[in-house]
Amino acid sequence: MINSIRLLALFLVFFLQGELCAQNLQIEELKNLFGKGKPLKLSGGISANSVFNAGNETTGNDPFTYYLNGNINLNIYGQFNLPFSFSLTNSGTSYRLPSSPNRISIHPSYKWITGHIGDVSMSFSPYTMNGHLFTGAGVELTPDGWEFAALYGRFQKAVGYEETQPSFLPTYKRTGYGFKAGKTNKNYRISINLFEGKDEVSSLISPPDSLGITPMQNLATSINFVFNPVKFIELSGEYGFSLLTSDIRAPSEKNDGISGLWYGNNMSTTHYNAFKFLLNYVGETSRFGIGYERIDPDYKTLGAYYFTNDLENITVNGYQSFWKNKINFNVSLGLERDDLANKNASATSRIVGSLNLAGNFSERVNANLAYTNFQTYTNLRSDFELINQEITLDKLDSLNYVQLSQSLSVNLNLTTKKTETELHNLNLNVSYQDAANKQGNIYRPGSVTEMINASTSYLLSFVKKNFSVGAAVNLNNSRVYNNNSLTWGPTLNMNSRLFRKKVSLSGSASYNMSQMDGMRQSEVFLVRLNSAYSPVQRHNITLAYSFQWRNVIVKNSPTGQSLLMLGYSCNF
Repeated sequence: MINSIRLLALFLVFFLQGELCAQNLQIEELKNLFGKGKPLKLSGGISANSVFNAGNETTGNDPFTYYLNGNINLNIYGQFNLPFSFSLTNSGTSYRLPSSPNRISIHPSYKWITGHIGDVSMSFSPYTMNGHLFTGAGVELTPDGWEFAALYGRFQKAVGYEETQPSFLPTYKRTGYGFKAGKTNKNYRISINLFEGKDEVSSLISPPDSLGITPMQNLATSINFVFNPVKFIELSGEYGFSLLTSDIRAPSEKNDGISGLWYGNNMSTTHYNAFKFLLNYVGETSRFGIGYERIDPDYKTLGAYYFTNDLENITVNGYQSFWKNKINFNVSLGLERDDLANKNASATSRIVGSLNLAGNFSERVNANLAYTNFQTYTNLRSDFELINQEITLDKLDSLNYVQLSQSLSVNLNLTTKKTETELHNLNLNVSYQDAANKQGNIYRPGSVTEMINASTSYLLSFVKKNFSVGAAVNLNNSRVYNNNSLTWGPTLNMNSRLFRKKVSLSGSASYNMSQMDGMRQSEVFLVRLNSAYSPVQRHNITLAYSFQWRNVIVKNSPTGQSLLMLGYSCNF
């Protein structure tokens, strides 16, 4: 019987996945797989809950609802799981069994060798192969100081056009391969990778040219490096190059450039560049860095699902600590723009800045100050400017838009008392945000939005008694489209653990009032009570009650609703 179970376990580990996405198998541990522990292990849980609903608020909820849920998992030699689940309510029943696999992947490994077999994904670089799912095989080798990887598989199935499902576009069958090699030591790290993908023209009987879908081919490569020329200085960067043939059926064309060396080159081939460089100073108490990135318009690779292109950005960042690391200062500034080829109907540039000041003055006092600023500039060109590119047009301020956004937050945390039996804590938090659109140096009417959030809380904990009580006041004031809204209110809460922590009790009561332009709009009062009892390990009984009273001044019809919830859960 045991031998049969062992054979079944091996078959399931390699060929079935059930609800799992992937199976990681340590080959060197296979010898310890059998003969130790139970071959089959059962685990799971069951829960039963009931909800009683009462009140004059028409929410559409049933007066009484019950739920019965359960899940069971069968584990075979600690390597494979078969999950089952069911649900029963007074509105219907459902169950779920292990389904037949639609994606299977196995990842065997031995020391510094890792394999990927089945439906898997690998990443070489953001500019080449980056997380695209494929059906095939791959391998990663990481011997001391070296890094190697290779892959081959099908990246896209052949799907023909279906008139009954016009929203699903046809696709050609696409296969691809790639490799990566790198070297690392204490002073530098360098790697190079390459990916090539190609569609099969014969995989579709009827070419979908009328839908703008053509068979493509792509060769993408990049080189990545990190170099420490001297102490405290780090230079890093990556250069990516992509050759994309949009239609491999197009006539071939001789080219003296780099694309002419590629056998997939023809009249529809275009090459793209992308690069990113960073220079950092890393000291004991300070850091400073500057970076530059540029990605050509329409840059893409068949080894990634989505790619951000047509951008150029410059970033500067710095960090400095003072007073034995008790005060930390971070600042960053970036400038980003698009429409690098000056061909789009609109061009956008953005300035992003942030500042953060954190102070840990003592065990009882810490504070944080954060500020961010976003400015986005958009220049809209008229159609005639695009048509008559050789004519110099006067700059029209009315076509220049500026979007401004900034935020400021301050947080202060004070421990007013700390002993073996008591802990008193005070927290203050204030944040401010605003946004506006400016056209021709004039703020557009109704475009200014401001929001202020503030809260203060005080918590009193009796450590040895497992009891705590707290109070808080929250406020929100916002101005949107010249309308001013204010909401504020207090909250009380408590928590306790009794009878050797087998019983937990918690409760809260809150009230808040809202007004618009000085006129009261609504008020809400809410009470929540929760309790839990664990008589023995893995068994839990819960009882909860909530009451909400809501009054909308305009309707003049106060409503109230009560919910009583009783539940039991058990895990095994």
